[in-house]
Amino acid sequence: MFDAFAVVLRESAELILILASLVACLRSARAGHLLRWAAGGTLAGCTLGAGLGLWLIASDIDPRWTAGLTFVLAVGVLLMVSSMLVAASTIRSRTQALLEVWLERPAAPLVVLAFCVVVAFRETLEVALFLRSQWLRTEAGDVVAGAVLGLVGVACLAIASRRISTRIGLLAAFRVSALVLSLLSIQMMLGAVAEFVHASGAAGMPLLAWAAPALPEGRWYGWVCAALMSVPVVSVLRSWWRESSA
Repeated sequence: MFDAFAVVLRESAELILILASLVACLRSARAGHLLRWAAGGTLAGCTLGAGLGLWLIASDIDPRWTAGLTFVLAVGVLLMVSSMLVAASTIRSRTQALLEVWLERPAAPLVVLAFCVVVAFRETLEVALFLRSQWLRTEAGDVVAGAVLGLVGVACLAIASRRISTRIGLLAAFRVSALVLSLLSIQMMLGAVAEFVHASGAAGMPLLAWAAPALPEGRWYGWVCAALMSVPVVSVLRSWWRESSA
């Protein structure tokens, strides 16, 4: 339940920050006419991501394919979190850089639309595949309950965002949530490997015999997770050290 809650809350909060930065930049540039393109792109991206995620969960497709997709996504999330700890200021600066290049061009509406589609699709699909991975490992009711609580938390966060941002540093909050997301990504990677091996049947038995201790429920599973977590933890500590030394 906590895993589902953390994933939904973190990914949704990141999406809200990106869209809020986009809206703020459009208003400051007096380009309010592009807001409807942003809304349409966000709706389309969320719909596409949720639709693809539900299809992957419900469809009777080769589990090796879904396991491979899940593994690639988990690796991508882990690398992104380790190399780019997102903060509100970083999101705003990158959004402003994008708008400065395209805002005065005729293609600006399409760029805003495509930007929102890609961002919303990525965040929604990440949530869907994370939840699918947890669905395979635990009780479905717990996953659903955690996701619902995450959505409630997102609503509360959206309403109280200004007050919260004055009391806690957004950078620190995102770093903590990045570590949680890193751990969930590592667990999803190892779970995807186990799913792929089991789906391979007899062909995967030699790999299963070799890797089983490092996979979920194996005796080395916790140690492997801890070893892989050293990458994002070192990244966070390095960032804190640089800031304290500056």
